[in-house]
Amino acid sequence: MAKQETGLARTARLLDLVPYLTTHQGVAISELAKTFNTTVKEITDDLNTLWMCGLPGYTPLELIDLEFESGFVSIRNAETLAAPRALDRAEALSVYMGLDLLSAELSSSNESLTSEIANLQDQLRTQLISAPQVQIEASLSSEFRALILRTIRRRGWLEITYHSAATDQVTKRRIAPYELSQSGSHEYLQGYCDSAKGIRNFRADRIVTVQEIADQVWPSTQVAANDQSIRYQVKIHSATRQVLEVLPQVAAGSATATIEGYSALWISRAILSLAGQVEAVEPAEIKAAVHARAKAALGNYH
Repeated sequence: MAKQETGLARTARLLDLVPYLTTHQGVAISELAKTFNTTVKEITDDLNTLWMCGLPGYTPLELIDLEFESGFVSIRNAETLAAPRALDRAEALSVYMGLDLLSAELSSSNESLTSEIANLQDQLRTQLISAPQVQIEASLSSEFRALILRTIRRRGWLEITYHSAATDQVTKRRIAPYELSQSGSHEYLQGYCDSAKGIRNFRADRIVTVQEIADQVWPSTQVAANDQSIRYQVKIHSATRQVLEVLPQVAAGSATATIEGYSALWISRAILSLAGQVEAVEPAEIKAAVHARAKAALGNYH
């Protein structure tokens, strides 16, 4: 009789499969079975399970996209899966509880792995204690989403209340919405902003309220998406996870990066928040703004 596989063993194999497949695109299922010391049927069952796994959001944009009908396995969204992510409170709590289950299933003889789990739980516990209790919604409510999509179809206008990361203020905007799109782990609403007189992207989880404006249609003369944009260059001293999250245009391993933004205030705040991991190179205005804000911050300690 074949030995019954434990849930822990299968979970461990599933976790190992994804990074292995990203570096072995087009590997044969039979070869996978040999590598992971299992059967073709079990590997096929694992691949079918991976179809239902992915990043939060769990739409086709975030789920693992596999191709293995031909007998050879490829992952089509490996770059998305490789992007570093920060855990929110709910995600950190889920991982913490999962580690508890893993620790309980391990035998007492496996002290090394038990110790590693305990260390990871200590780090998660620190995050859970320091994380704010009130969380911003991770996505649009169904009511807001339906209103936005209806307004896009009728080519109308909306008034939104929006929390700006650049100024750290909540303001009202009149916008003509064009599209809802996904970029990385965030959803964005793109539209013509009447205040900025140009096309802007609004992160969905920072939209507080949405209200339809009746009897008004899209502007006849639209400003191009790149109008009034600011191109700036940064030098990367340390491409940490924080850097890649704040400035997702930075490629891991790069020494410099040229990025496009729309707010000089947001750019200077973002660079300053990275505490020396990234240095502003040009234009001179951005470099001077970062220097001035850093000097002002240091002055508060005297």
